[in-house]
Amino acid sequence: MAQAPARAASAVRLFDAHCHLQDPRIAAVAPALIRAAGASGVARFAVNGTSEKDWHLVKQMAEDHPAVVPCFGLHPWWVPERSPDWMNLLRRFFAETPEAAVGEIGLDKGSHGKTINFGEQVEVFQRQLELAKELERPVSVHCVRAFGDLLEVLKQTGPFPAGVLLHSYMGSAEMVSALANLGCYFSLSGFLTGMKSTKAKHMLKSDSFRDRCT
Repeated sequence: MAQAPARAASAVRLFDAHCHLQDPRIAAVAPALIRAAGASGVARFAVNGTSEKDWHLVKQMAEDHPAVVPCFGLHPWWVPERSPDWMNLLRRFFAETPEAAVGEIGLDKGSHGKTINFGEQVEVFQRQLELAKELERPVSVHCVRAFGDLLEVLKQTGPFPAGVLLHSYMGSAEMVSALANLGCYFSLSGFLTGMKSTKAKHMLKSDSFRDRCT
């Protein structure tokens, strides 16, 4: 009887759909974190790059740890720091890493994002979505206070047969069906507790949301 919980735990296979193990603040202990999480049933980790400065770190981590799924993308916070050759460099990483997904990319009108030219955010986001469609890669999307804009860009560029994960979704229930029809999936985080309870319940009860929630 004492061994039953251990057997049950080992049968659970989880996928960490969005993390940043390449972050300098935790990179040194990332191998230990991967081993500990693996022992608890986490089979794969989608490690999301955010700028040209960390794509090589994500690539190396995937080479060192088979459980890591590499993701390369230009996050909206780092749009102003992009080099003139950023898209060619991004294409090179995907050519060298056939298993990689696109991410973390997106739109941000939050406290930090509103300091960054939104037109540039949209342009960079759209180019990366087009690349994802061209290469048939899934996408991990960051969106803060810009879900209406997000939906319009996705409509212009989509649908996305390889899938789009909306990381830490905080949009409305009314948008869920339209986003799902474009190939989107939804993930939740602790930020959900900051949403008005009536709005959160309405969203969580949506049939499209339940069918496509990770």
